[in-house]
Amino acid sequence: MGERIRIAVYDLLLLLLSLGCIPKLLKDGWRGKRGASLMERLGMRVPDAGGKAVIWIHAVSVGETKAAQPLFLRLKREFSEAFFLVTHATWTGKEEAKRSLGSADAFAFLPLDFSWIMRRWAKKLKPTYFVLIEGDFWFNQLSALKREGTRIVLASGKISERSARRFGFFSFFAKRLFGMFDLFCVQHDEYAARFAPFVRDVYVTGNLKFDVEPQEIKGKLAQPPGRQVLTIACTHDPEEELLLTVLEPMFSRLMIFLAPRHPERFDAVEKLLIRKRISFLRLSQLENASGQETVILVDAMGQLPFCYANSRLALVGGSFTDRIGGHNVLEPCLYGCPSFFGPYMQGQKELTSHVLSMGAGQQIALHEVLPILERFFSDSRFFEEMKHGADRLFSSGKGSAEKVIFLMREKRIWQ
Repeated sequence: MGERIRIAVYDLLLLLLSLGCIPKLLKDGWRGKRGASLMERLGMRVPDAGGKAVIWIHAVSVGETKAAQPLFLRLKREFSEAFFLVTHATWTGKEEAKRSLGSADAFAFLPLDFSWIMRRWAKKLKPTYFVLIEGDFWFNQLSALKREGTRIVLASGKISERSARRFGFFSFFAKRLFGMFDLFCVQHDEYAARFAPFVRDVYVTGNLKFDVEPQEIKGKLAQPPGRQVLTIACTHDPEEELLLTVLEPMFSRLMIFLAPRHPERFDAVEKLLIRKRISFLRLSQLENASGQETVILVDAMGQLPFCYANSRLALVGGSFTDRIGGHNVLEPCLYGCPSFFGPYMQGQKELTSHVLSMGAGQQIALHEVLPILERFFSDSRFFEEMKHGADRLFSSGKGSAEKVIFLMREKRIWQ
């Protein structure tokens, strides 16, 4: 009876917390292709595995989905006959999965964590494994999966200092939540220390992002004579205006791929370019380029590999505003493109450390952007040293996926 009361209280609290997002779900639910997301979030559409063994991978958004790729491919080789379900919490994550995890059998939004919804999903799917990438811990989901005998694995786990403190206030709950994992693998020692009060065995297996393989790049940009190509990626308001204002003296020597982090901001950034009278073209219209445009507005998700592969340098956003904490500064290096970023990288400390230690990028303040880019594009030795650092960066951190697979076997989680 006590357990039922606890679950009822949890469901009630979740319902109260969900009230704020229900109007948005309803609004999105009637919007074209997004209509399916409403039914999925309410748990009405459970994927049909057709009697196959199910491996369920959950990756919250774009970054986690890209990180999932090496482990997904490794599991796919081992369990070629299994049904692979990949779930997400964002539309952009789901779209990225269709690109980078395209051989999965089903893609869906993770349903709201109500007990009756998760019990239904767990009973119908009966997954052999549930693999969580980095984080997104839901009590009813894990409880329902455990009741069905699912082996639960955290891969490339991470937790912020702030979240660890919050869990510390409810340590009894945190111990029950994290205690449902059969294997708990995290990126580095700092995260292991934060999880240690709540988890008996924590294994440091590294960051899956280092195991990601570069995508095949189709097409090559015809670089305008006398101009250097720069990608400004993953930007948030007001970073586009800040960076474009700083770089204005270099416009005649640059062609800039400008890629806002969220697709709903494409139109707003276009209005900014019009207001600032900056010549531009959308990437979707690249075939109409005159070669005189200063900015190519990246107006579709999944295009950053093309941009990085055709750029001499990347400026990664989310780092010139203190609200975000940075984004993936490894990805440009995967395509031989050095990675520069701003001072606010508190959410990406490990990636920052690796990039800086290998000489594959620099952390710079906004007022340093212009002079340092001037030097980078004029000093061939500076460029070659950083490009060499980018090229060798990934070899230093590979092996996370293999370590997770090894531990699954070693701890008898493998079935």
